[in-house]
Amino acid sequence: MGVEPFLVSSSLECLIAQRLVRTICPKCKIPLPPKVKEGVADQFRNINLDISKTDIYEGKGCQSCRFTGYIGRTGIYEVLTVTEGIRELILNRASSQQIKAKAITQGMRTLLEDGLGKVFQGITTYSEVIRVTQQEELPEKG
Repeated sequence: MGVEPFLVSSSLECLIAQRLVRTICPKCKIPLPPKVKEGVADQFRNINLDISKTDIYEGKGCQSCRFTGYIGRTGIYEVLTVTEGIRELILNRASSQQIKAKAITQGMRTLLEDGLGKVFQGITTYSEVIRVTQQEELPEKG
């Protein structure tokens, strides 16, 4: 856009990304087998989610949801707070990947992580979160 980095870094406080995911129909919601839950959890061991007492659900499909298994939508969010470390990266014209990696090390929760939290809360499905986040790569949290 032609804006100088010093103007961007001094003006920004935070950035928010959001996506809408379909929510599971409560009338035909069924838990998936434990092996499916374990398979999903194994893929994301580096995310701090306590899933020991939760199930993963899907909508079987009914007249209420027109046999889609979904009814309504909810948001998943990613909030990047602009810290001094992030400001320095902006001033140095760092890539978006470098800025995101720094934000993650400072505790930012990604769209995928927020979406997976909603999967394990029984709000949406794993496939829906993957569909809208396009399977973003998870950096290792250190």
